[in-house]
Amino acid sequence: MASLGPRIPEPVRVSFSDEPHAISLAQELIGLPSVDVEAVDGAWEVAIDGPVDDRLVVRILDAVRLSLGDDVGAVATVRLNGHDYLLYGES
Repeated sequence: MASLGPRIPEPVRVSFSDEPHAISLAQELIGLPSVDVEAVDGAWEVAIDGPVDDRLVVRILDAVRLSLGDDVGAVATVRLNGHDYLLYGES
């Protein structure tokens, strides 16, 4: 299957204020070649390394949404291609 757009040259990083959401995201992304979870500056960061194309970005964003679930106080910061995007838990 062809890529829908150019590959993103840097890893995608997702930060959460708590560990359970980070672990949940990592579990949603099982099967990807390089997903790491670590504590960074008082937050929990999930790094997804390797070639990232449009399909993988969609998979990551869907997984972030699932990991936040209905926790309306939860927020994730997604660093993608040099930009930060905030995603919130849904009610």
